[in-house]
Amino acid sequence: MNTTPSETSTPTIAPSPYSGSPVETAPSPMMADGPTFARLVGFIGLVFFVLGAAAVISTRALGPRMVSEGLGLLFAAVGLALMVYHATTDGEQEIRRMYGGFALFWILVSVVASFLPGPMGDGTSEKALGFYLLPWGIGTGIIGLMFAVPFCRHETDELYRNAALTGLLAIGGLLSVGAVTAGIFKPDFLTGPGLTLALLGLAFLCAYLGQVDVSDGIGYTVAFSIGAFGAGVAVYAIGRAAFPTLLFDGATNLRLANGELDIWKTLFRLLGGVAFLLPAIYAFTTRSPLWLKATTGAIGLIGAGVVVVSLFANPIHTAPRPFLVPNGLILIAVGLLYLTVSLGVCSDNQFVTMTRRELSAYFLSPIGYLVLGAMAAVQWLFYDSFIGGLSNAGAQERSIPEPIMAGYFNLLPAIVLLQIVPALTMRLVAEERRTGSLEVLLTAPVNEWPVVLSKFVSTWIFFMICWMPSALYLIALRLEVPVPFDYRPLLSFYICIAAQGLAFVGMGLFFSTLTKNEIVAAALTQVGMMIFLLCYLIRESQMAQWLPASVRSGMGRFSFYHMWQEALAGRLPLRDTFLFGSFGVFWLFLSVKVLETRKWN
Repeated sequence: MNTTPSETSTPTIAPSPYSGSPVETAPSPMMADGPTFARLVGFIGLVFFVLGAAAVISTRALGPRMVSEGLGLLFAAVGLALMVYHATTDGEQEIRRMYGGFALFWILVSVVASFLPGPMGDGTSEKALGFYLLPWGIGTGIIGLMFAVPFCRHETDELYRNAALTGLLAIGGLLSVGAVTAGIFKPDFLTGPGLTLALLGLAFLCAYLGQVDVSDGIGYTVAFSIGAFGAGVAVYAIGRAAFPTLLFDGATNLRLANGELDIWKTLFRLLGGVAFLLPAIYAFTTRSPLWLKATTGAIGLIGAGVVVVSLFANPIHTAPRPFLVPNGLILIAVGLLYLTVSLGVCSDNQFVTMTRRELSAYFLSPIGYLVLGAMAAVQWLFYDSFIGGLSNAGAQERSIPEPIMAGYFNLLPAIVLLQIVPALTMRLVAEERRTGSLEVLLTAPVNEWPVVLSKFVSTWIFFMICWMPSALYLIALRLEVPVPFDYRPLLSFYICIAAQGLAFVGMGLFFSTLTKNEIVAAALTQVGMMIFLLCYLIRESQMAQWLPASVRSGMGRFSFYHMWQEALAGRLPLRDTFLFGSFGVFWLFLSVKVLETRKWN
């Protein structure tokens, strides 16, 4: 009988004579390391959060302490970011239920803070309802949402999961419909907390859609309803801004001073009537559903009818109140944002599907939440510094000339920008090259352009989301300061950030296509961005006086921080904006060519 063991036999584990557990024999098998690191990170985050919250509460209750309120908020934000990382990576039942309860607690705190009258403790008899809505009501609601998403993703018990999803849907629907409806009947509400509530409601709805099947059933119905609601809001805002003005100006505005007909104004108004009919023409010439044909047809007939009436009469004799700026533009932007989210979720277009997958990857991985948390904390720091400067100027009875936004940003967000762009772009193609999935993707029946463009657009969208907290913080300032400030420089700043994001994300994507090592891709991207920052530092240093004027001017064009200063001072540098946008197209083109070369090789 042959007793020689087979070559493919595996080592056995002999029982121990001293215990019932088996004794491991060589060679040692690979043992999976549990979520020890994630739990350690979560514990450290809890410590940071408790210390930061204690510092904030003691400062508010007892006055200035050794640890300032701003530093306490920074500790709390860092702690929450670490806890979100733990909640995202650890799906054990006890852990996910704990964080689910944590999310519920903060959502309840948000509701209480939003309706709590204030200010408290100042001895005033008159209290304003919703005094603590901004920033505490909105801020705690965002915290609750951040912990609710990983709970819904990890939870396996249908009862708990469905209850959480229903809560997300209900909160999102109430916030969205309530904020927009209140903004329609009270337009000034939009420039205060209305816009923030509408965006927060959309965030809750997106969290719900990210956890359900949107191809059919209730998920598709919710996504479709969001789009219909957004389209209705945008159409209402356009009509509310255009129709009263058209019917007030009427035929009188189409005449020159000598009484003759102004051909150009008449032609422009006729083109406006045709624009109302274009959606209906598209719906009737394509295989669109009946409800879409009926809706677009009704809107087109109403709009064209108003234009025709305005050509011959002046039905309105009282000048309408200004609506388009800023209330109408806010409503149009909110409506189009809701419609875009709906189309992005419901569409089965190849590019849209890949973009949706890439964008959702940021919200399903710890890196997305860490970047968002870090950006929110940093933007709170320079907002706190900005408020401190305004308070000191008020205490010294010193006026600050407009635009006050010129002192809102400093060099700190520029340095942070050097870190977040490499963190967002390093994995775009390098990770797929390392895992081998890039070859599968390139051999699929899909062109290189949709692949690269979907990664580019999704990262750029997330990049812009990271800059949203700075605008939301200013809404709180708008509510606290009785005199409105000029917000237009902030719009110029966001236009610049959007153009620069195209260039930086495109550069990071290109370097990610060159290597399979994510660290190398991040390092190359950071070096490239440091060159742009060095242009500003050299231009502002003593060395600049030895440089020719043309070189200094060129450095100003390539310096993204100099572009920020120009925008926040109220001057939108259009040439620099187009320059950075062109850089984005250039890097995108190079990325596609690198993948095409790899595919043919």
